[in-house]
Amino acid sequence: MFNRPEQTMQVLEQIRQQRPQYFYIAADGPRGNRPGEAQQCAITREQVLKGIDWPCQVRTLFREENLGCGKAVSSAIDWFFSQVEEGIILEDDCIPAPGFFSFCTRLLEHYRHDTSVMHINGSNYQAGIQRGEASYYFSRYSHIWGWATWKRAWQRYDFTLLHYRNASREGMNEKLLQDVQAIYDHAIDTWDIQWFMTVWFNKGLAVTPNVCLVRNIGYGKDATHTRHMPGWFRKIVYGDLEQITHPAVKAINRAADDYTEETIFGGNKLLGKVKRIVKENKLLYHLYKRIYS
Repeated sequence: MFNRPEQTMQVLEQIRQQRPQYFYIAADGPRGNRPGEAQQCAITREQVLKGIDWPCQVRTLFREENLGCGKAVSSAIDWFFSQVEEGIILEDDCIPAPGFFSFCTRLLEHYRHDTSVMHINGSNYQAGIQRGEASYYFSRYSHIWGWATWKRAWQRYDFTLLHYRNASREGMNEKLLQDVQAIYDHAIDTWDIQWFMTVWFNKGLAVTPNVCLVRNIGYGKDATHTRHMPGWFRKIVYGDLEQITHPAVKAINRAADDYTEETIFGGNKLLGKVKRIVKENKLLYHLYKRIYS
């Protein structure tokens, strides 16, 4: 969580209904150049702690200074997995369906010792298309709007991606290659590209439900990376899962991944060229960063 008490409390309400025994809360510190942000951060933290009205063990990691999206989230997950072997992760703008928690819990147990499975998605971006006959399918794409994993998988995470500099880029399209290069160029402050690529480079599988179990409410002017709503987002079909049927075969669903690549990671080639021109021009890139900071 960070500086958005309204969104955060909506997420907390869904967690409260589950009454978890262990609850780990991390928050980045306020940015010094944002008037009023320190107060918003303090309000968010206070409201969350007051809203925990069930018996549970609460541990907090509240930063006094702002680390930025990349370091704040990745170090918080490091902190989380220094204390647990597996767990569910939600950011302050991701509202889960009730079945999200049981879905993650059951599959964390089911694949606990299967190192080929590295990630459990809570999201589905297939626009309502059913992939197979089971409750979920396997993908190469790790989405982070509500997810779960194991310490054994997170231990492979490299924030710099330097460990994977010589890893094969086979199967990666232009958009994914650009994302990797953006990390090496320090051109973006994030953590999720590194996790996505960690799973990719290790040929890990991502469990993906056949319906979207998490609703992202973070789009808007206060968001760090999600200010503009993409077209595919409007086509998401939300639902819940009461029972879980496992796939008969543990294999990537190519049709699903082809659809994801085309709609989400295909990218706009013209826009990609414009972005490259901007990044190669120091004046334009500086202006771009000022507009979106």
